[in-house]
Amino acid sequence: MKKFINFLTLSSFIIFTFISCKGAEKTPVFGELSYSFNASDTMYEDAEDGSVSKWVVKQGFPVQNVPIGSNASARSIFVRQNWLLNDDGNFTKDENGYPINAADYELTLENKKQFILEFDIMKKEARLKHSFTLGVKINTKLGERDISFNTYFDFAKSPPIEQWIFGNTVKEMVFPLSKDYSEDYISIGDVWKHVRLDIREYLHVFEPNNEIIEMKVFYFQGGDNYLDNIRLVSQ
Repeated sequence: MKKFINFLTLSSFIIFTFISCKGAEKTPVFGELSYSFNASDTMYEDAEDGSVSKWVVKQGFPVQNVPIGSNASARSIFVRQNWLLNDDGNFTKDENGYPINAADYELTLENKKQFILEFDIMKKEARLKHSFTLGVKINTKLGERDISFNTYFDFAKSPPIEQWIFGNTVKEMVFPLSKDYSEDYISIGDVWKHVRLDIREYLHVFEPNNEIIEMKVFYFQGGDNYLDNIRLVSQ
């Protein structure tokens, strides 16, 4: 499992393990909920069945199915942040002295045809800025890849980076995730945002000749957030 970073401050794990910063300045932007579903969409989680059985908790608190939904739906999935505490009740810190938020939640995708990820997200409540990471694990012609999107990269004005994790067996590509989400919600709560990410497009930023074989897993690290209508689409 990848090492967790503090979601308020960028850790040395990212700073010192990157291979390249040659990626284009590409930042996803959170949009409004002005979309409709298509018959070809593959829905992985709309939470309407009241279950959380599709989710795997790698670290953190149990996933919750709650009675609040986006885009006129009734329910969504709630994932919690998980600040690690020591025996004295204080924050456990990494080697750089930063608190560790070890929250990691996964949803299986297993799709060989659709490579555009869409979902809705909402912060639980208005609070100071907080960061999170989300992404997908994929198989490609050149091996396993982890395409991740991190709000902190936008806060720090960091460019996309390419790095090896898991003993040079899985390459991670990290992109800024628009701070529009976090900054808009410093004083505003209960606002859903829609996210659309063309994973093939992001893969090609660093590997233009590579292709996706299969979308394997969606993951979310950090919190506290509601997630809804997680799906893969063709266009």
